[in-house]
Amino acid sequence: MKKTILFLAVVMTFSAAIAQKGKVTTATTLLEQGDAEKAKDAIDAAVASEKSNTWPKTFIVAAKVYTQLAQDGKVDDGVVKAYEFYLKAIELDKKGDEKGKKIGKYKKEIGQALLFFSSQLTNAGVEAFNEEDFKTAVAAFDGLLLLNTNEYLVAVQGEKLDTAIMFNTALAAYNGKDWENAEKYFNKSIDVKYGGGDAIILMHQMYAEQGDSAKMGPNLTRGFETYPEDDRILTQLINYYLETKQNDKALDYLNKAVESDATNPSFYYARGVLNDNSGNFDAALADYSKCLEVDSEYFNAYYNMGVMYFNRGVEEMNDANKETDFKKFDAKKAIAEATFKKSLPHFENGLKIKPEDVGTLESLKTLYYRFEMNDKYNEVNEKLKNL
Repeated sequence: MKKTILFLAVVMTFSAAIAQKGKVTTATTLLEQGDAEKAKDAIDAAVASEKSNTWPKTFIVAAKVYTQLAQDGKVDDGVVKAYEFYLKAIELDKKGDEKGKKIGKYKKEIGQALLFFSSQLTNAGVEAFNEEDFKTAVAAFDGLLLLNTNEYLVAVQGEKLDTAIMFNTALAAYNGKDWENAEKYFNKSIDVKYGGGDAIILMHQMYAEQGDSAKMGPNLTRGFETYPEDDRILTQLINYYLETKQNDKALDYLNKAVESDATNPSFYYARGVLNDNSGNFDAALADYSKCLEVDSEYFNAYYNMGVMYFNRGVEEMNDANKETDFKKFDAKKAIAEATFKKSLPHFENGLKIKPEDVGTLESLKTLYYRFEMNDKYNEVNEKLKNL
């Protein structure tokens, strides 16, 4: 009697397992008939059951059901779930059955399913990106990149490095402020030289937003070495060194910049600022003049030249005021007045480009008052009142 009971127990267990695996067959049939929602009920039950959730086929079918549900707009994260189901199917297939046999039985079937699924994963990522659901986009693109290296898919399609998806993963992560993945995939994109200097520039902006100044310099230096012809990177690198007061390095890169592109006024202007800040008056003046030679509408060059002469005039006037000898005072004052006058044309030229610039108007107001140029003084004073 005891043996009979045990035998019956085995039969009942076996029957339960068959019943649960039958739900996988049912789900497959319903999916083929176009009823993905009913197929979901069947496959969800199979996934939840211990009798069938160790069978790779359960998760292959679950992945297909959820992919279809996503296409039908019935499940928002259906494709992401399908991806997870495929990974589970691979995991189980590598283990084999409970006796460690039948390892890799479903490898070909999973690989072929993944070949079709990869396009669905791509579409899901693109759609999520366009809808600004960047978290889902990253998950989809990241999943696709991982699948492309998976032996099950590689066995069917061969090795594949999708550089465009790699860059798009970084871009989605960047837009979603997922800095860890953005950095990871921008770096991968730079390694394979995909995306040009955009990856470098976006990483620089990312580090700036995070306030991570320690990574800015190395990133920009790497960018300049990788893309030496990209003026945007060189400009950012120069600005970085200027902002961090590393004047020697800034000057070095500025000289390289001028050598590589002698028609870029921004390089002369930046070098002029550097020389100006370092107290190299004549060198700064020469760079600002060269900048205007290349671009006669470069407002900041005019303004800075005006400021340079104005500030030097102030210094010379302060020096004159120290004199107790009237003749020496008059001589030094005359020199200061001449320097102040040299600033006038630069401010006036700048005003032609930006007629409502307050800094320029205020400077001209002071100078016109100084030289008793009353008509012009009244004119700029009126402009300032109306701003």
